[in-house]
Formats: sequence, structure tokens, C-alpha cells
Amino acid sequence: MSEQKLTCSVCHAYLFEDDDVVYCPVCGAPHHRDCYKSIGHCAFEEAHGTDNQYKKPDFSEDEADKKHTESHRENAENSVKCEICGESYAAGGASCPKCGAPNFRSVGGAFASIDFMGGVPEDMDLGEGVTAAEARRFVFANTRRYIPKFAEMKFGKKTGWNWFALLFPCGWFLSRKMYLEGIVTGILSICFSLYILPFSNILSSYTPSDYSNIPDLYSTVISDAMKTNVWALILLAAGVLQIIILNVLCAVFGDRIYRNHVIKNVKSIKEESEDADYDYRKKGGTNFFLLLAGIIAVDYLPQLIAPLFK
Repeated sequence: MSEQKLTCSVCHAYLFEDDDVVYCPVCGAPHHRDCYKSIGHCAFEEAHGTDNQYKKPDFSEDEADKKHTESHRENAENSVKCEICGESYAAGGASCPKCGAPNFRSVGGAFASIDFMGGVPEDMDLGEGVTAAEARRFVFANTRRYIPKFAEMKFGKKTGWNWFALLFPCGWFLSRKMYLEGIVTGILSICFSLYILPFSNILSSYTPSDYSNIPDLYSTVISDAMKTNVWALILLAAGVLQIIILNVLCAVFGDRIYRNHVIKNVKSIKEESEDADYDYRKKGGTNFFLLLAGIIAVDYLPQLIAPLFK
């Protein structure tokens, strides 16, 4: 260990406790004994009695910096920063007291290094003054997917592909609290499903004795429908085609619609909200129950309506 970080005035190497050290009797400059003998005098001899003579370093500031660094490190170890809203809180807490996000460090730290921004800088403007960090706070769930998508659209990308919006368009819109889009999509999906009801009613009129397997059943039904009710087949084709087109459009433009929704609401919260934390929770995030409600409504309402078309 060096002697308070002192260095030899000749060779400038650190001086250690077991080194043979010589101090100048005039200014106190430290030297290796061999270095002192090699020049025969103090390295600062010509400066003795002037403002340039050797002055012993003041290590008090270094010690203060060291204590500050150790204190900062200790505080950092005892606290954790929320990856969603940026709030600092005790490392032992199960979740963020501000936004409710789970404390991943408390479950072993396996997820503490997750990049919730998907590589997007927090201060990046995603549009109309809304930063990526603010958008992340609003999106809350699956930010690693959505924030990079929003960033790509900022730089000109118009469309994307959302598998969830393809499979469950109504449920996805509602779960992301885009209520108008979810209701409109749900109504259209139900209306298009009604086109299929005449064929479904014909299908339900057959008994297991009329066919040996499912392909045989559909072959028989289609063959009979072409002879007796060709309109059922036309409506079936129209309904299926319309549902496919609607779902594909939601998959292609869903992320862009969601981006516009996020930017509009975050901007409104920043400009008008008196309780931003409450509004971020109320308007942002996801709603699992609305997701289920949307899926169930689209899947089962047409079946409840089916008897009316018999």
C-alpha cells in the first residue's frame, strides 16, 4: 500500500511503506534514497524559498470524495430505481410505491437488467413533445415491443404487424383502453359473423348419422346448399372474407393507432392533469377483463343471435 499516495520527487513512482524514503530537510519533498543519492540533492532545490517549492498534497478532499462515493454506493445498494416510472425506493420493497411495477431485484435480480425501452433512449421525442420515457409510463405493459415500434413510426414507418390485433382485434383494442376502436371493431366483427349464420343453421340441421367425418360433413352441406340454398354459401364467403380483411387491417395499422392514442393521452395528461400519476394509471396500461369481454362478445353473441335467423 502506498504511503498516502506520495510519489518520489525524482522518478515519480508511488512510495510504499517498505521503501527506503528520504525527505528533504528544507521542504519535506519525499525521495527514494537511491534517487536522492543519484542527483545528490532535493529535486526541488532550485525552488526552495519560492512559491514553486514542494508542498505536501492535501488528501482531505480525496478522503471526502471517497466517503461520498462510498455513501452513494451504499445508498444505491439499499435502493432500487423503478424501470417503469423512474421512482427510487427501498430495495426490499415488493413493488414501486408510485406505479405498482414489481421489484425484479427482490426476486433474485434475474430481471434487473431488462431494457424496458427496447434500446430507445428515454429522452427521445416520439412525437408532439412526448418522450419515450413518458410513453413507457403510459403503455406500462410490454413496453419493450411498443416503444421501439413507436420510434420506428417517428422516422417514417407507417405500418406494422400485431399478431394479437390480428387474432383478437376487439379484445386487443379494449385491453389497451381504446374503447371507441374496440367497440367499432367488435360491432363490425359481429355483423360480419351474421353473414355466416345461414350456413351455420344448415350445418346444425345435420345429425351424426348423415356423415362419417368432418370433411365429409362439409362436403355434403356445401353440395346440398348449392342445390337448395346457394345464398347461404355466398353469404358465408362474404362474411369470412370481410372478417379476414378487418382482422388484417387491425394487425397492420393497430400499432400506429395505438401510438396515436398514447401520444394524444400523454400530451393531454402533461398539459391538463392535476394528478398525473392517477391519470397514467387510469388511461394507460392494460385491462385484462376488457380483453376477455371483447373476445367473448365477438365469439358468443353471434351464436346467441343465430336462433333468430332460423
